[in-house]
Amino acid sequence: MKTQFRPVFCLLQACCAISLGTIDAGAFSLLGPYEPWMSLTNGFQSAGDIGGPMNLGSAYRWNVPVLTYSFDQSFLDFFGSNGVAAVESAIQILNNLPPASQLNPATYPLDTSAINYQAQAEGLVDLKSETLFLLLQQLGLAQPQRFMFCVHDFSVTAGNTNATIVLRNFDPFSPAATNGLNGTLYTSNLTWQISNGTQVDNVSIIAIPVNSLAPVETAVADGGVETAPGSFYTGLTEDDAGGLRYLLQTNDYTFESLLPDVHGTGTNPDDYVNIALRGGVNKITLIREALDSILGEFFSPVTNFYTDSYVSNNVLMHQQLVRVTSRPDFLFAAADLNPGKPFVPFCSRTGTTNWINNAALNGNPSGAGPGVVQPPVAIIFDKLGRQFVSSGSSDTVATDESKLWGSFDASTNSPIAYPISQGSGQTTVRMWLTIGSIEQDFELKSVGANGAAVEMQTSTDLANWTTLFTVTNNGGLCTYFVYNPASTQRFYRLASP
Repeated sequence: MKTQFRPVFCLLQACCAISLGTIDAGAFSLLGPYEPWMSLTNGFQSAGDIGGPMNLGSAYRWNVPVLTYSFDQSFLDFFGSNGVAAVESAIQILNNLPPASQLNPATYPLDTSAINYQAQAEGLVDLKSETLFLLLQQLGLAQPQRFMFCVHDFSVTAGNTNATIVLRNFDPFSPAATNGLNGTLYTSNLTWQISNGTQVDNVSIIAIPVNSLAPVETAVADGGVETAPGSFYTGLTEDDAGGLRYLLQTNDYTFESLLPDVHGTGTNPDDYVNIALRGGVNKITLIREALDSILGEFFSPVTNFYTDSYVSNNVLMHQQLVRVTSRPDFLFAAADLNPGKPFVPFCSRTGTTNWINNAALNGNPSGAGPGVVQPPVAIIFDKLGRQFVSSGSSDTVATDESKLWGSFDASTNSPIAYPISQGSGQTTVRMWLTIGSIEQDFELKSVGANGAAVEMQTSTDLANWTTLFTVTNNGGLCTYFVYNPASTQRFYRLASP
């Protein structure tokens, strides 16, 4: 297989005009269901993705002003009250935003990232920052740096490369397509692989600064804290604020339908206008409601009254609507997403497949949008635990490669690591043994007092034992990977020191 790359300094197809001069603004991308050309081969639908970047005019947004959220018992058991506080601090950042009509992206910083070095040394991934990133996606924002340049079509014929590259990154002040982000101008690098002589695979394009010395400051909507333990966001950036303003602005009118649980008020709840020309809702507020974890429903239905604005015969009209919900719009949970396997996902969440495409209502039956985000949304955090690795002749030495959920900030307070002690006093160690192409997993459960130390030990003769690593007996999970051990006979056990 042959890998080829090529810098792309000009775009063969752009969504809008592109400014190639000095830029001062940030940029945002819009999220929606995948379009047919957004294939895995073209660099889309990677692990963890829930949708693709939309063009201007095809955005997806919520069209109710109040959304509900709750935590199920799995989240409470794993993260406890500190985890709830971390998620709610991310939600508070969104709730503190002014209405879109008063929101000025220029008042937000270009960079809000920071590093807590103690958390970095402990391999902690900030729960609040990851939650903020996930919520921005569920509000309709995609990753602006990743989707600045997108491969729409690509082929290689008789040695000639044919590529259509589109911009899906937009200036929050114009808006117009842009190849700038947080004050830095970008070009792109296109790579692909040729297999079997003609087969094109793994086409990808990445944005790189034109000036290699220019600052690279990403938006919260770009995410990335899961790959950089110790990093966290203090708030939204100019890019994020500009994208949310675009989605919520009241003067962006599209034909759209209301959510199924929205009705009219008064004696005749069916007497209301459903499909109409509407602008954005201006502001969204998330509120917490108590959940019956057994039924997965609120203890009592949540009722929200609000005024809906729409245009009829070029006249702005208003109607009183009510939304009655029995289930949360956002449900936060914790689960063992990929037991005993390497490359554990950090979270799983509801995708975009149930978002409502109103392109037909807007005169474009084959269009990708605009549309409405539709609940429910489940955000499930993996029960990340300690991870250790041994291999080859050094199979009696375990390297700590852990990444754990944590809560931390810029203060001198010690970081909080999850899981909290679950009271069971029984940590599970999943051992994943690989010998050549053979893989086998085993599971060992600790015994002893809750909070006590537990050692993973190995021996070749059942008489002399070597300690590989030590974990706390807190009811959590731990994974131990052993690759091609040098010994033909080896035993393992969990023991109390």
